[in-house]
Amino acid sequence: IVLFTDGVDTTSEDAFYDETIKRAENSDTLIFPIYYNTSTKLLGKRKKKKSRYRNRILKDYKLGKMYLEELATSTGGRIISPDSTPDGLNAAFKAIAEELSYQYNIGYYPTKEGVPGQRRKIKVRVYRPNLNIRARDNYIVKK
Repeated sequence: IVLFTDGVDTTSEDAFYDETIKRAENSDTLIFPIYYNTSTKLLGKRKKKKSRYRNRILKDYKLGKMYLEELATSTGGRIISPDSTPDGLNAAFKAIAEELSYQYNIGYYPTKEGVPGQRRKIKVRVYRPNLNIRARDNYIVKK
């Protein structure tokens, strides 16, 4: 999934941070958030003054970015900020396509079976220099 967002939830009533992370992990879907920081547009002229509104907005955006980073990491994806790279969105899609072309799926049989819903830690290691490994550090036992 490629998700275009600033990470700030302004309308959900039944969505919760931990619950959506857990659901994403259980989906076995890679999520690549494309992060746009829209706080400067929202704050506009209030930038110069210290205010509760400004502090709340900045806090919400910090939490939103943290959420997107955790969402990407927990699903095996990666957060991308097109504003911080030359050629922005084109570079973001190129990076995602390239990453998916080098992706491998691995599996194993654990020595102990887990209980459905249980979180199990894993660590992927390779014995080859100059490789960049990005892998989930846990999985949820399924039925």
